[in-house]
Amino acid sequence: MTTHERLRVAAADSPPTHRLPAPRAPSDGDLRSRTRWKSADAIVVEVGGDVDLCTAPLLEAALAEHVRACPGVLRVDLGQVGFLGAAGLRALVRAGQDAEAAGVHLVVDPGRSRAAVRALELLDALDGFLR
Repeated sequence: MTTHERLRVAAADSPPTHRLPAPRAPSDGDLRSRTRWKSADAIVVEVGGDVDLCTAPLLEAALAEHVRACPGVLRVDLGQVGFLGAAGLRALVRAGQDAEAAGVHLVVDPGRSRAAVRALELLDALDGFLR
C-alpha cells in the first residue's frame, strides 16, 4: 500500500465532523426603548428588539434614569423583545436593586415575548436553586 493509498483510506475511515452552530452575533444596537406612560406615580417603559451584551448598557442606563425619577411604580414592558440574554437579565436585576433602594416598585412584564418569558423563568429557577 502506498502512502497515497493510506491517506485515502484514512480519510475515508475518519469520523464525520459535526459542525457546531455559530454563536449568536451581538446585535448592532437593535434596542428600542420608549416611555409609554409617565406621571408622578408611575412610569411605563416599553422595550423592543434584542437585549444582549451590546444593548444591555442602553437598557440599564434608561432604567436607572427612570428609577432616579422616584415614581411609585416603574413597569418595564418586554413584550416586543426578540432576544433577552444574560446581560439583559443582569440589567434588570440591577434595576431591581436600584429600585428597591430608592423605594420604587419595579414590575417586569414579559408580555407576549417568548424570549423574555423563557429568560425570566430561567432567572426564577436559578434564584430558587442558588438559595
